[in-house]
Amino acid sequence: MRRPIATFLTLASVLLMVACSHRDNVSYKDDVKKALEQAELKDVTVSEDQDKNTITLGGTVHSDDAKAKAADVAKGAANPRIIANEISVQPVGSESEAKDVASNLDDAIEKNYKAALISSGLEKQHVGFKAKNGVLTLTGSVRNANERQHAEKLAAGIPHVQQVLNQIAVRR
Repeated sequence: MRRPIATFLTLASVLLMVACSHRDNVSYKDDVKKALEQAELKDVTVSEDQDKNTITLGGTVHSDDAKAKAADVAKGAANPRIIANEISVQPVGSESEAKDVASNLDDAIEKNYKAALISSGLEKQHVGFKAKNGVLTLTGSVRNANERQHAEKLAAGIPHVQQVLNQIAVRR
């Protein structure tokens, strides 16, 4: 009698471990969308890159508080994922001016980061970068983990960068 129970418990625990290990392959996009809708943030868009473990928020809101709330909601719905908050803040009545300011800030972030890479000697590495609504996304590859960390630290020190998304690979 004890043997079938022990076999059953062993089998159940193995199945539970397998099920839990496959959670990383599950999409969180729909969960985030539903949570944002419930929080009355229907103008926020959601995209997901499972390979990079990232949920990217886009779209437009009318205040910095709404942008922060969207990030908090997304983190709650997709905890293991990295949340890249690329939402544009456009106050009512100032939408056009807000777009221009954001675009100019993103251009300045990119130019300042390029200068930082040159001054640190990392410009010869294959570091790509793109700024969008204060999020500086780093791509490409470097020779070692120290260079990857240095590239991220440089990015975090650039004025007006709200978030750094480090997707730089280390060459093997």
